[in-house]
Order: sequence, then structure tokens, then C-alpha cells
Amino acid sequence: WAHSEGLQVWALFSNNFDPDMTSIILRDFELRKKVITQIMVLSELLEIDGVNIDFEDVHYADQEYLTQFVREITPMLRELGLTVSMDVTIRSQSPNWSMVYDRPELSKIVDYMAVMTYDEHWASSPVSGSVASLPWVRTGVERILEQIPPHKLLLGVPFYARVWEEETLENGEIRVRSSAHSMSGIKSIVEENNAVVVFDEITGQNYAEYEKDGKRYRIWIEDEVSMRSRIK
Repeated sequence: WAHSEGLQVWALFSNNFDPDMTSIILRDFELRKKVITQIMVLSELLEIDGVNIDFEDVHYADQEYLTQFVREITPMLRELGLTVSMDVTIRSQSPNWSMVYDRPELSKIVDYMAVMTYDEHWASSPVSGSVASLPWVRTGVERILEQIPPHKLLLGVPFYARVWEEETLENGEIRVRSSAHSMSGIKSIVEENNAVVVFDEITGQNYAEYEKDGKRYRIWIEDEVSMRSRIK
């Protein structure tokens, strides 16, 4: 269907967020070779147009091995006429989640780098907040552009948002829980609960909140407003 619509299909190649398994493969030349061969065969069988390498939570000690793996697989995929992209997080001090990416070197190898501008506030965040506020995204992109050329940048955006549940406990503390929902799912939740929606100048997003069963629910909405702002 995608090809009939003139669209390209890039398959996502994930390490399943398993740093130990990833380490075993990255540090073994024969295993790397085997994986590359498998990906090449699957790419031809599935008639895809590109491969998106999505390796997340990789031991920082494996940084050089990760770069070497990308250095080995990219030319093999290009021989098949495939576009090669790689997902990276915005820059931070997290060894496994950010520092493991040698962005300047990786950007020389792949065709594109997709910068995942999320999660500013993650699933188990102790405080409620946006998944990707506009100022946070802008800062992340500016810092990424210090390391990779702009023509290789793809902006990875969240097509989801979190519903934050805040419950005030007897000791006065606020217990925070969250659940992630698709953009259409969030729209339904907002409508079903008659939540008041206002534009939040700080985050550059629509914001909604409502109360139910003595708890406060807050949502920083992902919609055409937030997406348009990021594109600009």
C-alpha cells in the first residue's frame, strides 16, 4: 500500500532495550557479521527502502563497538540501494542513553540521524509535565546541531502524550502516576471528561486538566498545534 502511494518504507531494527544482549553481539565480529547478513536478507524479502537503526540503552563501554557496527552495516545496506538512518537521543549526561552515541562520527556514516525529542518527562517521572515542550525540544536540537550537519537531521517527535494522575496523600505529598496514550486516545479522554483545554505559552502546547474521584489529571496535549510549532 505504501509503495502504491509513492511512500518509502523504512524498517526499524531494534536492540529491544537489552544492553547485555547488545554487548555480546557488538563485541563479536562473527555475530555482527551474522546479524548484518540477516538484515540484508530480510530487507530484500520485505522489499523495504531503508533501515532505521534503533539501538537504545547500550552500555557506555560499548560505544566504539556500536560505532564500528554501524560502520560495517551501512555500506552493505547501501549496496542494496537502501537508505540508512539511526535514532539518537538528545545530548545528556546519561552514559547508556546518550553518551554512548558518538554522534559526530556516526553522522559521517549514516544518511540521516533521527533525534528523539522525548521523553522530557518520562513514564515514572516524579513530577507531571510535557513529553516534549517546545523550549526543551529547541534546546535539544540546537545542541545536536553542534555535532551533526543539519542536512542529516530528522526530528523525531512523539505522537503520544501522557495522562498524569496526581493524588494528594494524607501526609501532604503528591503521588504522581502516568499512562501513555495515542493522539486520538488523548482526544477521546479530553472529550469524555469534559476537560478544559487552554494554550500553554511556556510549553507551546495545548494543556488540559480535570478532576475525578478526588484526583487531579493533567495532560500536555500532542496535536497539530504542538507539531506545527516543532516544524517551524
